[in-house]
Amino acid sequence: MTTANVARLTIAINVIAMSLIFVQPRLAYARQGSTASQPNTSPTLESVSDTLAFIRWTTPNPGGTILHRAIVRYGKDPNHLNLTAESPTRINPSHSEMVFRVRLHDLEPGSTYYYQVLSEQATGAADPVISGLNQFTTRPSNEMTANK
Repeated sequence: MTTANVARLTIAINVIAMSLIFVQPRLAYARQGSTASQPNTSPTLESVSDTLAFIRWTTPNPGGTILHRAIVRYGKDPNHLNLTAESPTRINPSHSEMVFRVRLHDLEPGSTYYYQVLSEQATGAADPVISGLNQFTTRPSNEMTANK
């Protein structure tokens, strides 16, 4: 192996290691709540900031229409999920699983939110999988600025 190849390999390993170090703190704000009603639905808080969050989950391919809507019902009271975020997505009939992803925006900094995920076909028919209740906390306001 040449010196140039060793240097490239070292850089690649460092990039992977650094990405693991910087992604992990984001997940520290997430505390997954109760077990999902279906074992194959396990929402993941993909990232969270002071006013924004991305939630992702995977289910068995629900079939039905090609177009589906990923839906997150959320709110600050676990007994009253009064807000909804949605994202259109298309299923691939040849895949056994479906990945859904939804962006929640205009969140309040330093607040705990409770949420539940589900999906629907384009016709409005509900897919068979709905998660249990989960929660996450947004970052405090100006955390990025305070760390500089």
